[in-house]
Amino acid sequence: MIARELISSVPALHPSDAGSKALRLMNEYHLTQLPMVADNKYLALIAEDDILDMEDPETSLQSMENNGNRPAIMEYAHFYEALKLFHDFKLCVLPIVSREGDYQGIITKDTLLDALASFNAVKEPGGILAFEVEPRDYALSEIARIAESNDVTLLSVNTITNPATGKLEVVLKTNRLELQGLVATFERFNYIIKYVYSEEQEEELLKKNYDLLMNYISM
Repeated sequence: MIARELISSVPALHPSDAGSKALRLMNEYHLTQLPMVADNKYLALIAEDDILDMEDPETSLQSMENNGNRPAIMEYAHFYEALKLFHDFKLCVLPIVSREGDYQGIITKDTLLDALASFNAVKEPGGILAFEVEPRDYALSEIARIAESNDVTLLSVNTITNPATGKLEVVLKTNRLELQGLVATFERFNYIIKYVYSEEQEEELLKKNYDLLMNYISM
């Protein structure tokens, strides 16, 4: 998924716009930043705080002191790069530009979150299993083989390094809600399971809540 596929229909600001208009647009679209564009060229990313600092919000944006804040992403960049920029610059929107520097539109944080959810199969039904391994022992081919041997499809695989131990935490999103057999197989291959979210846990939680309710009613 590339940046240009995530463009949101949010209007850009113009240097001649008053600060009050910028605030109205930000309020309307529930954003705290908007790009300023002139002649189809991206000029700056205007923040709500910058406008609130103006002595007169009815003056034009071009009268503001330019802080040089111009984060942007190329239109054919992968959305992982957009995710990094959102994190590094604490953004709520990210302007997209072409190779020639023409303004294409923006990515909003909500749009990026939707893309991330789709990319990681968050919306698909299925259980989640996580375990830790030494980086040298991480083998995706073996993990996939174990899943396939249990008739389980891996919808997404994510890893993160634990800074305290240096180990990799591997998180598997599967197409199955029943994961007892898969967990047993991983344990047989000496994988240390950290947590499992599956159908059995959901049923157990419902039963526990039901029992608590019955106990409360009988008091």
